Amino acid sequence: MLPVTIDEAKDWLDRYYAAWRTADAQAASLLFAPDALYVVTPYEEPWPAGERMKGRAQIAEFWHWVLTERIRFLDGGHDLWAVNRNEAYARWWADIELRGEGCWVPAEGVFKLSFSNRIDGHLVCDQLQEWNPIEPESARHYEPHPKDRSG
Repeated sequence: MLPVTIDEAKDWLDRYYAAWRTADAQAASLLFAPDALYVVTPYEEPWPAGERMKGRAQIAEFWHWVLTERIRFLDGGHDLWAVNRNEAYARWWADIELRGEGCWVPAEGVFKLSFSNRIDGHLVCDQLQEWNPIEPESARHYEPHPKDRSG
């Protein structure tokens, strides 16, 4: 079992969020092991019908689809809660624009990350499990996001 440090887990999360900020599906996929499992919610069927991907190619394809068809990442961050042996647990949050709906919404969830390898001194994730509740209609904002406002 690979022992993971708090600093390594924070570095992985920082690189994950950098991929969101730059809308870089390829960079995101390289954070994962070649045969990694990426589960957006444990209650969905495998992607594309649901949101459960296996391997870097499906992860990159999913990210590309999400970033070009579903959302635009506006802002966000994470809080690392705990590291236990080869696992890390974190809360995440993001403000996202819903493409084609003319609004943005705050979203948040929880990650359970499992690691078993490092490449070039950085952790690669074997399994990402995310609990990502759907925001209610009342959470949608139909005015510009504060970061998009000029002046």
